[in-house]
Amino acid sequence: MIPRVVLLAGLEPTGRAGLLADVAAVRALEGQPVAVPLAQTAQGRVTFSWVASPPRVVRAQLIAARELGEVHAVKWGMVPGLAQLEAASAALAGTRAWWVVDPVVRTSRGQLLSRLSARRYLSLAGPRVVLTPNLDEAGWLLGRPVPDTVGAAREAAVALVEHGFGAVLVKGGHLPDAQGLADVLATPEGVRVLKGQRLARAPERRGTGCRLASALATELGRGRTLEAATRVARALVVRYLRTGAEEGGQGTSHGTRAARR
Repeated sequence: MIPRVVLLAGLEPTGRAGLLADVAAVRALEGQPVAVPLAQTAQGRVTFSWVASPPRVVRAQLIAARELGEVHAVKWGMVPGLAQLEAASAALAGTRAWWVVDPVVRTSRGQLLSRLSARRYLSLAGPRVVLTPNLDEAGWLLGRPVPDTVGAAREAAVALVEHGFGAVLVKGGHLPDAQGLADVLATPEGVRVLKGQRLARAPERRGTGCRLASALATELGRGRTLEAATRVARALVVRYLRTGAEEGGQGTSHGTRAARR
Protein backbone atom coordinates (compact mmCIF):
# COMPACT_ATOMS: atom_id res chain seq x y z
CA MET A 1 0.00 0.00 0.00
CA ILE A 2 1.28 3.45 -0.94
CA PRO A 3 0.48 5.83 1.93
CA ARG A 4 -0.89 9.21 0.94
CA VAL A 5 0.54 11.79 3.33
CA VAL A 6 -0.69 15.38 3.68
CA LEU A 7 2.18 17.70 4.58
CA LEU A 8 1.31 21.00 6.28
CA ALA A 9 4.35 23.23 6.70
CA GLY A 10 6.15 26.37 5.63
CA LEU A 11 7.72 26.44 2.18
CA GLU A 12 11.47 27.08 2.43
CA PRO A 13 12.56 27.22 -1.23
CA THR A 14 16.01 25.59 -0.83
CA GLY A 15 14.53 22.40 0.63
CA ARG A 16 16.93 22.35 3.57
CA ALA A 17 13.92 22.26 5.88
CA GLY A 18 10.18 22.74 5.76
CA LEU A 19 7.77 21.53 3.11
CA LEU A 20 10.30 20.43 0.47
CA ALA A 21 12.24 18.45 3.09
CA ASP A 22 8.97 16.79 4.09
CA VAL A 23 8.26 15.85 0.48
CA ALA A 24 11.74 14.37 0.08
CA ALA A 25 11.30 12.17 3.14
CA VAL A 26 7.90 10.85 2.04
CA ARG A 27 9.14 10.08 -1.46
CA ALA A 28 12.23 8.33 -0.11
CA LEU A 29 9.89 5.92 1.67
CA GLU A 30 7.79 5.48 -1.47
CA GLY A 31 4.82 7.39 -0.12
CA GLN A 32 2.68 9.89 -2.00
CA PRO A 33 3.11 13.44 -0.65
CA VAL A 34 0.36 16.04 -0.77
CA ALA A 35 2.14 19.32 -0.04
CA VAL A 36 0.06 22.20 1.33
CA PRO A 37 2.08 25.32 2.28
CA LEU A 38 0.76 27.07 5.37
CA ALA A 39 3.33 29.83 4.86
CA GLN A 40 5.94 31.10 2.42
CA THR A 41 9.34 31.68 4.02
CA ALA A 42 12.69 33.24 3.13
CA GLN A 43 15.58 31.95 5.24
CA GLY A 44 19.11 32.85 4.18
CA ARG A 45 22.27 33.72 6.05
CA VAL A 46 20.89 37.19 6.78
CA THR A 47 17.46 37.38 5.19
CA PHE A 48 14.50 36.11 7.17
CA SER A 49 10.84 36.68 6.40
CA TRP A 50 7.56 34.80 6.13
CA VAL A 51 3.95 35.36 5.20
CA ALA A 52 1.03 33.09 6.10
CA SER A 53 -1.04 31.39 3.41
CA PRO A 54 -4.68 32.57 3.02
CA PRO A 55 -6.90 30.23 5.08
CA ARG A 56 -9.44 29.88 2.25
CA VAL A 57 -6.67 28.59 -0.05
CA VAL A 58 -5.44 26.13 2.58
CA ARG A 59 -8.96 24.82 3.06
CA ALA A 60 -9.61 24.55 -0.69
CA GLN A 61 -6.34 22.70 -1.33
CA LEU A 62 -7.12 20.14 1.37
CA ILE A 63 -10.70 19.64 0.25
CA ALA A 64 -9.47 19.10 -3.32
CA ALA A 65 -6.85 16.63 -2.10
CA ARG A 66 -9.49 14.62 -0.24
CA GLU A 67 -11.66 14.52 -3.35
CA LEU A 68 -8.82 12.79 -5.20
CA GLY A 69 -8.14 10.03 -2.70
CA GLU A 70 -7.92 8.83 0.88
CA VAL A 71 -5.54 10.51 3.31
CA HIS A 72 -3.57 7.99 5.39
CA ALA A 73 -1.49 10.40 7.48
CA VAL A 74 -1.00 14.10 8.14
CA LYS A 75 2.21 15.79 9.20
CA TRP A 76 1.93 19.22 10.84
CA GLY A 77 5.03 21.40 10.77
CA MET A 78 5.10 25.19 10.78
CA VAL A 79 1.62 26.55 11.55
CA PRO A 80 1.88 30.36 11.37
CA GLY A 81 -1.38 31.22 13.09
CA LEU A 82 -4.80 30.25 14.34
CA ALA A 83 -6.54 30.91 11.01
CA GLN A 84 -4.38 28.35 9.18
CA LEU A 85 -4.76 25.85 12.02
CA GLU A 86 -8.54 26.10 11.99
CA ALA A 87 -8.81 26.00 8.20
CA ALA A 88 -6.68 22.86 7.94
CA SER A 89 -8.36 21.13 10.89
CA ALA A 90 -11.82 21.78 9.46
CA ALA A 91 -10.85 20.50 6.01
CA LEU A 92 -9.38 17.31 7.52
CA ALA A 93 -12.32 16.61 9.83
CA GLY A 94 -13.64 13.08 9.64
CA THR A 95 -10.47 11.40 8.41
CA ARG A 96 -9.11 8.35 10.24
CA ALA A 97 -5.58 9.39 9.37
CA TRP A 98 -2.70 9.47 11.81
CA TRP A 99 -1.48 12.96 12.66
CA VAL A 100 2.15 13.68 13.47
CA VAL A 101 2.59 17.12 15.02
CA ASP A 102 6.06 18.67 14.94
CA PRO A 103 5.69 21.88 16.98
CA VAL A 104 8.00 24.12 14.95
CA VAL A 105 7.73 27.53 16.58
CA ARG A 106 11.24 28.91 16.05
CA THR A 107 14.13 28.43 13.65
CA SER A 108 17.44 27.05 14.87
CA ARG A 109 18.54 30.72 15.16
CA GLY A 110 15.58 31.53 17.40
CA GLN A 111 13.48 33.39 14.82
CA LEU A 112 9.73 33.14 15.40
CA LEU A 113 7.78 30.93 12.94
CA SER A 114 4.38 30.74 14.61
CA ARG A 115 1.96 32.93 16.53
CA LEU A 116 0.21 29.92 18.05
CA SER A 117 0.19 29.49 21.80
CA ALA A 118 1.29 26.27 23.46
CA ARG A 119 -2.33 25.69 24.43
CA ARG A 120 -3.35 25.67 20.76
CA TYR A 121 -0.73 23.06 19.92
CA LEU A 122 -1.86 20.92 22.85
CA SER A 123 -5.46 21.18 21.59
CA LEU A 124 -4.44 18.94 18.66
CA ALA A 125 -4.10 15.98 21.04
CA GLY A 126 -5.95 12.75 20.30
CA PRO A 127 -5.44 8.97 20.37
CA ARG A 128 -4.10 8.92 16.79
CA VAL A 129 -1.89 11.99 17.19
CA VAL A 130 1.88 11.74 17.76
CA LEU A 131 3.76 14.78 19.07
CA THR A 132 7.47 15.10 18.18
CA PRO A 133 9.07 17.99 20.13
CA ASN A 134 12.74 18.49 20.83
CA LEU A 135 13.78 19.38 24.38
CA ASP A 136 13.24 23.13 23.95
CA GLU A 137 9.85 22.64 22.32
CA ALA A 138 8.77 20.21 25.04
CA GLY A 139 9.65 22.83 27.64
CA TRP A 140 7.71 25.51 25.76
CA LEU A 141 4.64 23.29 25.54
CA LEU A 142 4.81 22.46 29.25
CA GLY A 143 5.54 26.02 30.33
CA ARG A 144 8.74 25.09 32.13
CA PRO A 145 12.36 24.36 31.20
CA VAL A 146 13.30 20.76 30.43
CA PRO A 147 16.89 20.09 31.54
CA ASP A 148 19.27 18.42 29.09
CA THR A 149 19.05 14.96 30.64
CA VAL A 150 17.42 11.71 29.57
CA GLY A 151 15.48 11.62 32.83
CA ALA A 152 14.02 15.07 32.24
CA ALA A 153 13.13 14.17 28.65
CA ARG A 154 11.35 11.09 29.95
CA GLU A 155 9.37 13.12 32.48
CA ALA A 156 8.43 15.66 29.80
CA ALA A 157 7.24 12.95 27.41
CA VAL A 158 5.03 11.41 30.10
CA ALA A 159 3.60 14.82 31.03
CA LEU A 160 2.74 15.58 27.41
CA VAL A 161 1.07 12.20 26.89
CA GLU A 162 -1.21 13.09 29.78
CA HIS A 163 -2.65 15.90 27.64
CA GLY A 164 -4.28 13.20 25.50
CA PHE A 165 -1.74 12.37 22.79
CA GLY A 166 -1.52 8.84 21.47
CA ALA A 167 2.26 9.09 21.70
CA VAL A 168 5.01 11.62 22.30
CA LEU A 169 8.52 11.31 20.88
CA VAL A 170 10.87 13.73 22.64
CA LYS A 171 13.96 14.07 20.46
CA GLY A 172 17.27 14.08 22.29
CA GLY A 173 19.67 14.96 19.50
CA HIS A 174 21.01 17.95 21.49
CA LEU A 175 21.64 16.09 24.73
CA PRO A 176 25.17 16.61 26.08
CA ASP A 177 27.73 13.98 25.11
CA ALA A 178 27.82 12.69 28.69
CA GLN A 179 24.11 11.82 28.42
CA GLY A 180 24.56 9.90 25.19
CA LEU A 181 22.06 10.03 22.35
CA ALA A 182 18.52 9.04 23.24
CA ASP A 183 15.01 9.75 22.04
CA VAL A 184 12.15 9.09 24.44
CA LEU A 185 8.95 7.49 23.13
CA ALA A 186 6.02 7.65 25.55
CA THR A 187 2.49 6.29 25.16
CA PRO A 188 -0.33 5.82 27.67
CA GLU A 189 0.95 2.26 28.08
CA GLY A 190 4.55 3.11 28.97
CA VAL A 191 7.87 4.70 28.04
CA ARG A 192 10.81 3.53 25.94
CA VAL A 193 14.21 5.18 25.72
CA LEU A 194 15.53 4.69 22.18
CA LYS A 195 19.28 4.92 22.35
CA GLY A 196 21.69 5.52 19.51
CA GLN A 197 25.28 6.33 18.72
CA ARG A 198 26.49 9.71 17.60
CA LEU A 199 28.01 10.05 14.16
CA ALA A 200 31.62 11.14 14.13
CA ARG A 201 32.44 14.18 11.99
CA ALA A 202 28.90 14.47 10.64
CA PRO A 203 28.31 17.75 8.78
CA GLU A 204 25.78 20.16 10.17
CA ARG A 205 22.44 19.74 8.45
CA ARG A 206 19.05 21.39 8.84
CA GLY A 207 15.66 19.77 8.57
CA THR A 208 16.23 16.62 10.60
CA GLY A 209 13.10 17.22 12.68
CA CYS A 210 11.02 17.83 9.54
CA ARG A 211 12.26 14.63 7.93
CA LEU A 212 11.79 12.53 11.07
CA ALA A 213 8.17 13.62 11.52
CA SER A 214 7.34 13.16 7.83
CA ALA A 215 8.91 9.71 7.72
CA LEU A 216 7.06 8.74 10.89
CA ALA A 217 3.76 9.88 9.36
CA THR A 218 4.48 7.92 6.19
CA GLU A 219 5.13 4.67 8.02
CA LEU A 220 2.15 5.08 10.35
CA GLY A 221 0.01 5.73 7.28
CA ARG A 222 1.39 2.52 5.77
CA GLY A 223 0.08 0.61 8.77
CA ARG A 224 3.28 0.00 10.73
CA THR A 225 3.22 -0.08 14.50
CA LEU A 226 4.39 3.01 16.34
CA GLU A 227 7.74 1.47 17.33
CA ALA A 228 8.41 0.08 13.84
CA ALA A 229 7.52 3.41 12.24
CA THR A 230 9.82 5.22 14.66
CA ARG A 231 12.73 2.91 13.79
CA VAL A 232 12.28 3.55 10.07
CA ALA A 233 12.05 7.30 10.61
CA ARG A 234 15.20 7.39 12.72
CA ALA A 235 17.07 5.34 10.12
CA LEU A 236 16.05 7.79 7.39
CA VAL A 237 17.45 10.68 9.42
CA VAL A 238 20.72 8.78 9.83
CA ARG A 239 21.03 8.40 6.07
CA TYR A 240 20.36 12.10 5.65
CA LEU A 241 23.00 13.01 8.23
CA ARG A 242 25.56 10.73 6.60
CA THR A 243 24.95 11.57 2.96
CA GLY A 244 22.73 14.65 2.70
CA ALA A 245 20.07 12.51 0.98
CA GLU A 246 17.19 10.45 2.34
CA GLU A 247 17.73 7.54 -0.02
CA GLY A 248 20.58 5.09 0.38
CA GLY A 249 21.77 2.11 2.32
CA GLN A 250 20.17 0.83 5.46
CA GLY A 251 20.75 2.98 8.53
CA THR A 252 20.69 2.30 12.23
CA SER A 253 19.57 4.47 15.11
CA HIS A 254 22.36 7.02 15.25
CA GLY A 255 22.40 10.78 15.50
CA THR A 256 24.53 13.81 16.04
CA ARG A 257 24.59 17.05 17.93
CA ALA A 258 25.29 18.69 14.58
CA ALA A 259 21.71 18.02 13.52
CA ARG A 260 19.43 21.03 13.55
CA ARG A 261 15.87 21.61 12.50
